[in-house]
Amino acid sequence: MKKTYGIVRISSVSQNELNGGTGVEFQSTKLKQYAEFNDFEIGDIFVDEVSGAIAEREGIKNLKCLIDEGRVERVLIWNTSRAFRSMIYFARFYEMLKENDVELVSVSEGIKSTNKTGEMMFGIMCSIAGYEKELINERMMSGKITKLKKGERAIGGKLPYGYAKKDGEIVLDEVDGKAVEYIYKTINRFNKKGYSPTKRTQKMLRLLKNKGFKYNGKDFKNFHLKSILGNEFYIGELHYGLETTKHIHPTIISKRLFNSTMKGLA
Repeated sequence: MKKTYGIVRISSVSQNELNGGTGVEFQSTKLKQYAEFNDFEIGDIFVDEVSGAIAEREGIKNLKCLIDEGRVERVLIWNTSRAFRSMIYFARFYEMLKENDVELVSVSEGIKSTNKTGEMMFGIMCSIAGYEKELINERMMSGKITKLKKGERAIGGKLPYGYAKKDGEIVLDEVDGKAVEYIYKTINRFNKKGYSPTKRTQKMLRLLKNKGFKYNGKDFKNFHLKSILGNEFYIGELHYGLETTKHIHPTIISKRLFNSTMKGLA
């Protein structure tokens, strides 16, 4: 049997009724009163003590499990700004409910997703979320392009194998860097001998194991070689979309060795 569930969020324990905030007890009471007035059977009220700008929340995870099991008819929140500080995360939550035919009710705002006015209001909020996401993407893109033009690697993403971070700077990992150089020189030699792709890879993996080279503490695999071969970061080139520049970080191999090796793989 489907039931009604509530979502309550506070950002900290200090945000309670004694401090004039809309705490757990206040929100829970209002949701229960609303459910009782409308003859809704409350299954549970999930409480999250977390920032509203965080997507991964235990209460929402638990609610989603119930939705996947087909046990949720509607979800009650006190209001959208209390439940979600980020309109982007609200939009994701709302879309999940819509996809599963679950009604959303914002009690204090008097908005229901099942009527035209409520659908329009929630739709406007989702539009704002889309605009907010575009602005964030533009800022991120601008920051990455700025870093690219300075020859700096943009923040985020894993560093290529062979590099490490030290005091905020990208530096060579002495052992892994030697492994990268060894791979390029050896593959280049195999290419000149006319080895087949299968023989070339198998022999390369055996040699790396015999020499004790590791990829993040484990034996090299075929896909590790693929991530290393062809990565132009090793010769000092930095790419972002269609933009390319020379980076300021240490290089591991020469452009001549890189081109020769890649030519043999073509």
